Amino acid sequence: MLQVNVRSLLLDPRTVMEVQASEEKEPITIGGEIIRFTEPWDVRGTLANVGGAVIEFDAAVDTEVHMTCSRCMKDVRLPLHITVRQRFAPEQNPDGNPAEPEDDVMRFHGYRIDLQETIAEEVQLAIPMKVLCREDCKGLCPSCGKDLNEGPCGCHHEETDPRWDALKGLLH
Repeated sequence: MLQVNVRSLLLDPRTVMEVQASEEKEPITIGGEIIRFTEPWDVRGTLANVGGAVIEFDAAVDTEVHMTCSRCMKDVRLPLHITVRQRFAPEQNPDGNPAEPEDDVMRFHGYRIDLQETIAEEVQLAIPMKVLCREDCKGLCPSCGKDLNEGPCGCHHEETDPRWDALKGLLH
């Protein structure tokens, strides 16, 4: 877990804290596809007090995911280089009253900030919905299933526009 004690940052606004971590992650499911991480999440960044007890987290996250080509079903290893920027503030103001909610600020309790959720959100957003093994992937033959990247399959494909099917019925 990427939990950081930020007490020193709250006490001295000029303090900058380095964050470095490397964590293995379990597979996740997005859109019905299981996505495995083939490299750990390599996190390098800083936490800094930007005033008024607001802590800003700036980081770079590098990892690699294993996915399946959307056209030919081959395995694809996709490197991800992600930039994370998030602001955090205490749940309560210094006077003990609850802080006003802000859209761009995540709240934390006590002196611990859990960076895991923020990083996980950015990683999930960086994973493409569909991936290709190469830009010109030809996919699989819809009739016989042969990988068309390896050459033609010999199946006869009559390409017709389905919008003309109703008129075709009138001619026969």
